Amino acid sequence: MAFFNYEALKEGKERIRGKLEASSEREAREILRKQNLLPVKLHEIGSVKTVEKVVKKAPAARKKKKKISKLNMREKIDFTNVMHTFSKSGISLVESLYFVETNSESSNIQGLSVEIRRLVLGGTSFSDAIAKFPKIFDDIYIGLVRAGEESGELEETLKRVAYLLEKQDKLNSKIISTLAYPVFVMFLAFVVTLLLLTFVFPAFKGMYDQMGTELPIITQVLMSTGLFLKENWFFIPIIILSVVGFLYFLFSWDVTRRILDRTSLRIPVFEKFVRYTSIANFLMVMKVSFEAGITMVDSIMFANFTVKNIAVKEALRKVVIDVQYGKSLSASLKASKVIPGIVMCMISTGEETGALSEMLDQANEYVDNEIDKVVDLLSKLFEPFLFVIIGIIVLTLGLSLYLPLFQTYSNLG
Repeated sequence: MAFFNYEALKEGKERIRGKLEASSEREAREILRKQNLLPVKLHEIGSVKTVEKVVKKAPAARKKKKKISKLNMREKIDFTNVMHTFSKSGISLVESLYFVETNSESSNIQGLSVEIRRLVLGGTSFSDAIAKFPKIFDDIYIGLVRAGEESGELEETLKRVAYLLEKQDKLNSKIISTLAYPVFVMFLAFVVTLLLLTFVFPAFKGMYDQMGTELPIITQVLMSTGLFLKENWFFIPIIILSVVGFLYFLFSWDVTRRILDRTSLRIPVFEKFVRYTSIANFLMVMKVSFEAGITMVDSIMFANFTVKNIAVKEALRKVVIDVQYGKSLSASLKASKVIPGIVMCMISTGEETGALSEMLDQANEYVDNEIDKVVDLLSKLFEPFLFVIIGIIVLTLGLSLYLPLFQTYSNLG
């Protein structure tokens, strides 16, 4: 047995200091909680490793208010994992946030922990505290944490949230790795074409003028464009920014995005990639929400938040309505016509046997494997597709330059 000095909060406001006897720090915290006290500081008397050493650093940290920025996915995963680890060890929420605040290497996480701890000390629940930061924590994260608090399983819920974020991070990495290469190549081809028009085509103008022959239409258009860009070179960055802005508008405006999303589901192979990545997110969130004790209807609603493709999202939105009116999950999903048949069989089996969570997990693994196969296939298909596009660009530029020469030689013959 050992003696511990403690500082705790009574009813979230009054600070109480004292001494107690316990066999370990965890037991000391349990004793305080049974007395309706929230431990803030706790250390063994005579111990070399005390919280006081860390506390001495706190005033300096408090004086400098940290700016809270949006956490990236990796920082959000780290924050959730740390909170789960501390919760599993029996450390109180306030202490956990304090340790994160003073020991995290990320200034974003430190600033966030300061503000959440301040709210919790003021009597706010953890879920309500993180809800104050909607740019960092989405509705799914907040809803799962709130369900964990209400069911008394916050520790297990944080574990599920960390698992969900890890899976989403891996899925996002697959999507980025698949699309980054073709996007980069197309952008590079666009920039190279601008440079050729600006510097190469004007160099041929003198030679064409000496020929005295009428230039082909394609050569005239590209030559005029090149001369304009050479004389007004400052338009080049404006053109690049305009193209980027136009593409951003194209993919963000609801009308054009709806058209693009529906079109993407009609392209062979790519359709499977779009549909399966949407389903993967849907199944992951539905599984985690269902395990956290959230109702089936709310679980489906949470899951639908993650679906980005508008066409798939609208099809799955009808599932919520069908389930609300008493239709089974498997029948509702089948009516949506976006879920693969094998996945439907797994979900139907899970409903009938009462093992829906396990079947959702297996369905998720199946979809992940299918995504890997589609990614490999798309990687192989993108290369010849890009070669064709670049070949067309090179052929067009080459013909526009050499057609006048061919015409001249034919006239001489």
